[in-house]
Amino acid sequence: MKTRQIKFVVEAIKWFDKVNGNTYHSCQITRIDDGAVLCCQFQYGYGEQYRYTALEKMAESGWLPDKYSETDLNKRGIKNCLDYERENNYPIKWIVSDGLKREAVALGKEN
Repeated sequence: MKTRQIKFVVEAIKWFDKVNGNTYHSCQITRIDDGAVLCCQFQYGYGEQYRYTALEKMAESGWLPDKYSETDLNKRGIKNCLDYERENNYPIKWIVSDGLKREAVALGKEN
């Protein structure tokens, strides 16, 4: 059995707008081997949309192997990103929390 080796840590903060009934999120992705960081800005997305947002950003930035990096949705881009996790023994640690709007906005800003 293959042991799980964490390669990325994704911190996501979700915020629910009670007035309008919408959910938003932002993410910060850290690559373990060199400490490089990517940020995904505050944006609309309910459920586990933060996963797709982070995986797309990683693919666009070249952090995923080429076979998973096709981000054109007509060419299975999202499916390819999800396949990366499954085929590589889930190398991403997801830290997800609900927070205030200001916390979510701040997380998505690049330093």
